[in-house]
Amino acid sequence: MGAGPDLARLRAELVAYLRRRARKDEDAEDLAQEAFVRFHRAGHDLAAADARPLLFVIARNLQLDRWKAHGREALRRSPDDVHDLDAGPRALVSDAPGADRRLIDRQDLAAAAAAIRALPPKTRDAFLLHRFESLTYRQIAVRLGVSVSMVEKHIAEALRRLKSSQED
Repeated sequence: MGAGPDLARLRAELVAYLRRRARKDEDAEDLAQEAFVRFHRAGHDLAAADARPLLFVIARNLQLDRWKAHGREALRRSPDDVHDLDAGPRALVSDAPGADRRLIDRQDLAAAAAAIRALPPKTRDAFLLHRFESLTYRQIAVRLGVSVSMVEKHIAEALRRLKSSQED
């Protein structure tokens, strides 16, 4: 994927995706920018076939992390129960994953990306449209020029292969 209009379109799609999933006052623009930064820091290339799904997964994970952080912050500011005050130091322990968990997650993401890349083109397209663009089977069928039944088969095959790749 080159610079210019393709990058601008990808960024706009990512921001729209984040806004659809957003809670109240969340800034989808900031999350999208951070996703691009992390994508590049990890050494990924926007020209790669798996660039789009990886970028969307990174953005989704950033969004989830932000939600968790806001939830923890709200709990710290106003304990709901007097017993929460008795938790002592345990109340301050972070729920953030450790370095080992982050490494395992990164390896899992790389394995999932490899499994997605290995899917046949129509199967991969159907899976990505459903999973990352939240299109219905009917919308995917129209876009790919196949029947809804064929879309169901493509998605089932993609899920089967992804599950199989996790078990290996």
